[in-house]
This record gives sequence, structure tokens and C-alpha cells, in this order.
Amino acid sequence: MQNQTYGTVLPSMMAYDRINAGLRIVLEQFRRGGANHAYLLTGAMGLGKRTFAKVLASTLFCMSEDKPCGVCEACRRVMSGNEPDVLEIYPEAGKQIPVDKVREVIRTVSQHAFGTGYRVVLIEPVEKMNAAGQNALLKSLEEPLSNVVFLLMTHELSATLGTIASRCVRIKMSPWPDELVQTALLAKGYAEDAVQRTVPLCGGNIGTALSLLEEDNNDEEIRSFVEASLSLSSDAAAVAVSTRLKDAKDKSDKLLAAVERAIHQTLLVKTGMLEESALEPLPAVWRQKSGSISLQSLNTMLEAIFCARRMRNAQVNWQSTVDQLMIKLLEEQTIWQQ
Repeated sequence: MQNQTYGTVLPSMMAYDRINAGLRIVLEQFRRGGANHAYLLTGAMGLGKRTFAKVLASTLFCMSEDKPCGVCEACRRVMSGNEPDVLEIYPEAGKQIPVDKVREVIRTVSQHAFGTGYRVVLIEPVEKMNAAGQNALLKSLEEPLSNVVFLLMTHELSATLGTIASRCVRIKMSPWPDELVQTALLAKGYAEDAVQRTVPLCGGNIGTALSLLEEDNNDEEIRSFVEASLSLSSDAAAVAVSTRLKDAKDKSDKLLAAVERAIHQTLLVKTGMLEESALEPLPAVWRQKSGSISLQSLNTMLEAIFCARRMRNAQVNWQSTVDQLMIKLLEEQTIWQQ
């Protein structure tokens, strides 16, 4: 029986591959058995980097002529994380990837493969490795082993060591066309009316679309945090929101991403790319004053949130980062609320 997740994702990913020439070329290399020793998939979180990496990996193990088929035992093992020759490294919530974990995986792939001869290492995101971990990885990239393929993923290319990036074939993941996002979401069983409301809000990011449909709409904490963050009118209110964010560090990236999406939606409405109805889920005070918000102010707030999320990933002092962010959000909201 075909893996449910693979069954819904593979057709959409293959359609995306036909649109993105870079992905198409790399996939063909894997089909011919001519994979390079290292690839770096770049692009915003939620564009499908991990899924495409698994599609590439399954291509190396697939037992069918039309690779990857998505139905053979090998494809199912790779996509479900049960293929012993495909090793995956991801950080624990709110933590970096330790060097010991990187070294352990490198030792494992230096041994004989269990099956076809290929061994694949997936690491996401590369920027979550500490300095020692990135240096350990760099040594393996400089002295590649036969039939070992590294599929590295980064949400923020500038945070990845240039020496690592320079030793990889770079694959840029771009936003999905709206029609493809809609097709993928309908294939996963979401209601058509919900999909139609969501697609214009996600900016071609399938991960954002899924988050809007599944998580944010059912998460009272996220909704409440967005409302508080977009209704700042005093120092006391800013301190209260700042405290909430500090106390929820493990969930902070999701909270900030939700606020970032709300501000970005407002920017799209202001520039005529979205209907005003897109602002209906946002706080009343924000909707009422949205006409007074300048594009410069919206961009300033977006930049402040982006910097805060980057600082968080870089393990910079979190309390100071949050305080600076709330000061900036309060400053901008105070201007257009007057």
C-alpha cells in the first residue's frame, strides 16, 4: 500500500519539479546515477526542501524504471524514515545540532552500506549546527567518500559557512504557483472553500499554507499572541507581549512567523495584491487603522521580526532580542495610531 504522505506529496512535488528547471536537472542527474557528493537546498522554510531531498534520496534506492515511483518498498522506506542507508539530522526544539551527532553520522556513512551501495545524509537546517559541527561536516565535504551523498538544507543561506556552500551544488527552492498550491492542498483533503481563502495568503509557500489551514486556525495561543502584538498602545502592553514571547521560547518562531504573516498580508492589501477581506482575521484596531499604516512602517516591522528570528537561530541573547523587537513594534504602531 502506498505511503499516504508520499502519495499526496509526490505528484505535487513532481509538478513543481517541471516548473523549476534547477530541480528538474538535479532530479535527472539522480535518475541517471550521476549524483554529486553534496547538494545545498536553499529557500525559505516551508517551500518543500525536506520533501524534495527525500524525493532525491528515494530516486537512488527506487526499484522501478520510472524513478522515484513512490510505491515500491524502497521509496516507502526512504519517505517514512526507515531506510538504514539514509541518515537524517535535525535539531531538537530550540537547540543547535551538536558536533557529536554530526561526527556519529559521518562515522556511520564511512562504513559499508546496508543495501544498494548508496548512503545519503540529510541535514536541516545547516545553520543549526554549531561551529564545531560545521567544521566536522566541512572535512567530509572536502574529502568525499564514494557513493555518499549529502543533501543539506538551509533556510538562511547567509548563516551557512561559505566554505560549505562552495563545496555543494546549490538548488534554489522558489515559491510555488498558486494553482499548484491549490492542487496540493485539495489532494490532501482540505475543503475547497478553506483552500481558496488560504492560497492568496501563503505567498506560494506550501508550508505556510498548511500552517494556516491546520495549526494557526486551531491554536488559541497563536491567535491571541498575534492580536496582542498588533494592538500595542503602551509600554505596559509591549512588556506584557515581550514576557509572553520570552516564556514561550520553544514556540517563539511559530509565534513570530504568525505575526510576520499578518503584517505581510497587510502589505499585500496595501499594494493591491490582496482583497481587504484578507484582513478580517486580524485584530479590530489593526483593521481600523490599516489605511493609516505606511508601506515604510510595515516594511520596518517586517525587518524587525526577521532580525529577531535570525538572532534567535544564532543563539543571541533572547531577552535582549525580544525587548528590542517590542520597542520597534510599539514605536511603529504608536506613529499610525495617533
